[in-house]
Amino acid sequence: MKNSPVSLLTLAGATAMAVLCGSASAADDADEPNSPVTRSSLNLYGRMDLSVETVHAGAKSNVGYGTAGASRTQMSDNTSRLGFRGVEDLGAGQQAVFGIEFGINAPNGSLVSPPMRNAYVGLRGPWGTLNMGRLDSDTPTGSPLYSQAARNLRWIVHDAGVVAIGTRVLNGNNRVSNALTYKTPDFSGFNAVARVNLAGPDATNPTTNPALKSPDDFKQYQVALNYKNGPWGLGTGYGWDEKKGGFLVNDFKNKAQVVASYEAPSFKTYALLSQEQFNAAPGARSAVKVWLIGATVPFGVHRVTANLMQRDVQTDPAGKLKKFQADYSHSLSARSTLYVFVDRDVSNSHLPNSQATGVGVGMLHRF
Repeated sequence: MKNSPVSLLTLAGATAMAVLCGSASAADDADEPNSPVTRSSLNLYGRMDLSVETVHAGAKSNVGYGTAGASRTQMSDNTSRLGFRGVEDLGAGQQAVFGIEFGINAPNGSLVSPPMRNAYVGLRGPWGTLNMGRLDSDTPTGSPLYSQAARNLRWIVHDAGVVAIGTRVLNGNNRVSNALTYKTPDFSGFNAVARVNLAGPDATNPTTNPALKSPDDFKQYQVALNYKNGPWGLGTGYGWDEKKGGFLVNDFKNKAQVVASYEAPSFKTYALLSQEQFNAAPGARSAVKVWLIGATVPFGVHRVTANLMQRDVQTDPAGKLKKFQADYSHSLSARSTLYVFVDRDVSNSHLPNSQATGVGVGMLHRF
C-alpha cells in the first residue's frame, strides 16, 4: 500500500491537536467563569509490532499471509497502532468516554484502510458503560464475543499476520462500524455485554446484494455473559444476523460460543467451543463447529504458548481447517517483548497441498 499524503496529514494533525488540547484543557475550564469546572484526561498510547517471516503455502492453501504454491520471506506489521482516548468527569459518578485509534502499516509507514481502527464516544457510570461509533475490543465496552475469547485464551503473541485466528478460525466479528454497545457493571464476578451494528452498505462497506440499500437493511447482534472468580474464567455468548430480503446462499446466520480458562501461578490452560449456522447451499454445511485448546506457561521473563484448533470447512462437508501454532516470548521490560513463532495451517484436510507453514521472529513495544 502506498502512503496517502492526506491520511498521513490527518494523523499528524490529530496528534498535534491531542497535544494542544491536553495542555489547554485546564486553561479552557478556567477561562469560562460561567461554566462548571470539570476534570478530564487525554492519553496518547499505541504499539509497534513488526516481524520478519518465512512462509510457504501449498498450491491449494488459501491462507492470507502467503502466495499459494510459493515460498517467500517478508516483513509484516502486526496491528501497529496510535490512539487517543480519554474521559471527562461529569459528576455524580458519571463520565464521558471518547477515543480514536489509527492503524499503521509500520514496514512502509502508511495507514491501514480504513485508517481508523476505532472511533467512539459514550458514557460510563454506576449503571454500566455505553459507547457508539466504530467499535472493537479496545473500546471501553469491548467486543462481546471476541473480547470474551481474548479474555480467556492467549493469542500467539498477537492476533494478526501469520498467527491470526480471530477471523480465520473464530469468526469473532470484532471490529464493526455504525455500532452501539452496552456493558453492565460487575456483579459478583459476572458481567454482560450486548451490541448491535448496522452492517449494510455505506461509504466504506459496499455490497453487491441488491436487497441491501442502506446500513439498517443488514443488522448484526451479539450478546455475551462473562464470569471471573479467582483462577476460573467462564463465558458464553450468541450472535446473529438479520438481512432485508433474507439470507443468500451460504450466508452466515448465527453462532453460539462457550469458553473456559483456568489460570494458576505457573500456567494457564483454556478451551473454546462454538457452532455457527449458515444458509447452506446443497452439498455444503449448515452447521460449522469450531474448537480450540491451548496452554501458556510463564517462567520469569520467558513464556511459551501453544494452541491447537479445528474449524469445519463450510463449503466442503468432508473438509476441516486445522491449525497448530506456538511461540516463545522474552520480556525485555513491561513494554518491550522479543518473540519467535511457528504456525502450521491446513486450509482443507480433504484437499492435498493445502498446508501452509510460517515461522518468524519479531519485536513488540507498547507505549
